[in-house]
Amino acid sequence: MNARSVTDRISKERPHVHLSRRERQIMDVLYAHTEASAADVQTALPSAPSYSAVRALLQKLVDKGHVAYRQDGARYLYRPHLNKGQASRNAFRRLIDTFFDGSPGAAVVNLLGEAGGQLSQEDVAKIEAELERLRMRAGKSGRKHEPR
Repeated sequence: MNARSVTDRISKERPHVHLSRRERQIMDVLYAHTEASAADVQTALPSAPSYSAVRALLQKLVDKGHVAYRQDGARYLYRPHLNKGQASRNAFRRLIDTFFDGSPGAAVVNLLGEAGGQLSQEDVAKIEAELERLRMRAGKSGRKHEPR
């Protein structure tokens, strides 16, 4: 598989992978607010650019298919095209690919190491239940779960 086809595949599977830092910040604002005007986005951005720059970036995100909008009187309200669940799965996959060589197991171990002392008994019970469910599923399929 050549580099171009890998990039095309990644773009189709995880469409937010090629956003600039500022575009990603705007998407974060939209996911946090569900729907927002350009002025709302500008107010929420760190070191906010001018209003016209925010409008231009929002239009760029609309053109890329990441953002949809509707008119509300004289203003436009923008919202993410992907729902929050899809976006969080994409972001988590990007994190795993970037920092953990594609291994979800390595990400979980790292997260548990960081948060271990802060987990409640309820959190630990949920983690144990999920691990048991995965063990049962792996046993039924006859395969072992090993890190990639």
